[in-house]
Amino acid sequence: MRGEGMAGVDSVALNSAGERNCRRLLAAARCRFAEDRLADAITTGIGQIVLVGTALDTFAAHNPYRRIRVVQLSDAGIATTATAFDPREPAFVIMLGESGPRCGEYRWTSLGQAVSRLGGLTAGSQLIAAYPATEADRVARELRDTSAEVLEDLDARALACRYLDLPGVTRHSGEPRVLWARVRHTAGRPPSSLPAG
Repeated sequence: MRGEGMAGVDSVALNSAGERNCRRLLAAARCRFAEDRLADAITTGIGQIVLVGTALDTFAAHNPYRRIRVVQLSDAGIATTATAFDPREPAFVIMLGESGPRCGEYRWTSLGQAVSRLGGLTAGSQLIAAYPATEADRVARELRDTSAEVLEDLDARALACRYLDLPGVTRHSGEPRVLWARVRHTAGRPPSSLPAG
């Protein structure tokens, strides 16, 4: 029966639909990774969350942590909730790129741009950032500028092994990597060698 139903279906269309579904699952896995690390960070005293971009854009509405401030940072700058952000306190920053129907069109917001708009990150701050593998050197440089140590850096295969049952995920080498880092110390000023734009 399955073979009869599939006889007239274009195999390219099937592969394309499968590719989109896999990308959506990997995007969901990145969100799950971020929320798991956030739950851990809250137990250590983090009191504010900064969401950069549109991924997890509904988190503020369903925030299960009632005493935690949520700040959203868009491409245009810090949103209206910016008054809630305190640069003197450690923050948990989540940068996962686009979500929703455009999640396959990954758009990366520079870590350096986000950190400089926040006025630097205080020691103890943590961040989750999804980034293209081609930007690995730049991300490493920007992390050094924030005195951050990388706690985990996962490619699509490692993420799928942790959260999904996805055969053939090795084909998705173009999917963003996701890292978890913590700021060890700061010099009391924003990073000095961040890219201008």
